[in-house]
Amino acid sequence: MPVLRRGRADDLPIILRGERAYLREIEPEQENAWAAIVNANLAHWIAWLDRTFILEADGVPAGYEAWTPDGDAALLTTIHVFDRFRRAGGGAALLRTFAHDAAAHGFSRLTLQVHRDNPARRLYERHGFQLTGNDGVYARYDATVEGFQFSRGSIRKRVSTTESISHRPSTRR
Repeated sequence: MPVLRRGRADDLPIILRGERAYLREIEPEQENAWAAIVNANLAHWIAWLDRTFILEADGVPAGYEAWTPDGDAALLTTIHVFDRFRRAGGGAALLRTFAHDAAAHGFSRLTLQVHRDNPARRLYERHGFQLTGNDGVYARYDATVEGFQFSRGSIRKRVSTTESISHRPSTRR
C-alpha cells in the first residue's frame, strides 16, 4: 500500500530527479535555464523540507510535493508523480496532503501555478481549485481549504510520533 511521509535531506536526489523529469516532459525549452540555477533550487528544496511529503509505493519513491507560505496563502511549489505510478491516485493524495498540512499550519487559502500544457490542471480543478489568472504560459489556481474536495483514497500516512497530519483541516486563517 502506498505511504506518505515527511521529506528528509536524503530525499533531495528524488526531488532533483522529478523536477528534471517534469522539465523534460512539460517545459523542455527551460531545462538549460533551470540547470543554471539548480543550486538556488536546491536551497529552496532544503528550506521547504519541513513542508515536503514523499509518496512511496512498495518502498520506492513514487512522488512528492512541497509548499511554502506566500502571504496569507499556502503556495504549492512543486508536485510530481513519477511516470510508472501515475493514474493510481498518488497525485490526488499528494494534493490532499498539501491542503491538510497547510490547514494544520493555519492557512485557509491555497494557491499554485501550472504550465498551460500540464495535464495536472484537471486534477487541480477536480479538487476545487479555480482559475484566477493566466499570463499565457502559466495559469494561477486558488482554492480555500473549506472548498477543497477531500475525497478519500487508499494512501496511508506515516509520520513520527512527534508529528501529525490533520485529517480534518482547521480554518484558523
